Amino acid sequence: MAADAVVAAERAFSADAGRLGTPAAFLAYLAPDSTVFTPKPENGPTMQRAQKDDGSRLAWEPSYVEVAASGDFAVSTGPWSWRVKPGAAPSLFGHFLSLWVLRQGRWQVLADIGVSQPPQAEGPLKVVSHRAPTLPGAPLEASWRAFDGAAARDLSGALRDAAAADLRLYRNGQAVVPGDLADLAAESGPATWSLQGHAEATSRDLAVRWGTRTRTGARATVLQVWRRVGPTWRLAMDVALPLER
Repeated sequence: MAADAVVAAERAFSADAGRLGTPAAFLAYLAPDSTVFTPKPENGPTMQRAQKDDGSRLAWEPSYVEVAASGDFAVSTGPWSWRVKPGAAPSLFGHFLSLWVLRQGRWQVLADIGVSQPPQAEGPLKVVSHRAPTLPGAPLEASWRAFDGAAARDLSGALRDAAAADLRLYRNGQAVVPGDLADLAAESGPATWSLQGHAEATSRDLAVRWGTRTRTGARATVLQVWRRVGPTWRLAMDVALPLER
C-alpha cells in the first residue's frame, strides 16, 4: 500500500537524521528539484549542501498521511523536536509538513516546511488514501483564483469559505488542531498572493502550491494543500512563515 510506504519512508528519514545528521539525511531523501522553506523557498539539495553537521539532532514522526488516488503523491505531517546534541533533552518543538512523490520506484520529498510551537499531544497515526474521483471536478486553477479573489477582500473569510472540515492551520506558536478555526479573526484583512510553485497529483485529487502572501504590510511564505471533495476543491492545510519586512 502506498500509504504504508510513505509512513515507512518518513520514519526512515527521521531515523537517518538521528544517525547521520540533518544535512546528510535530507540530501538522501530530497528530490533534486525539491523546495525547502527557510522561510523563503530554496532548492533543497543546494541549501543542504551549504550546511554543516553541527552535532544537533532533528527528530520527527508522522501523525497524519494523505495519499492521492494515483498512489505516487502524498502529504505527511506531524510533530518535530530538536536537540542540541544526541542524548540531550529536546529544546525546540514544532510541526512539519512534507510533500512526497514516487519517482523511479522511490519515495522522495518534493517540498518540506515547518513551524515552531510548544509541544502538543498527538493522537494515533491517521492515514487517508483517496479513491479516484468519479465526478467531473471544478478546475483547480479556477478554485485558486476564487480563493485569491476572496482573500484580496478578507483573508479570514477566504480561509473559512474554502476550508475542508479538517483544515489545518500552521502558525508559529500555535497548536495545529484539525478543523479548529477559532483563531481566524487574527487573519482578517485583505491579502494578496504571488505564486512561486505548485504540484498536482496526476489523479487530480490532491495539489500543493506555495508563494508569498502579503497582508497589512506583512509578508509570509505560504504553502497550501488542496484536496478534491466531490466536485469541489477544498483547502486542507495552510502554512504561513513570516518573512522579514
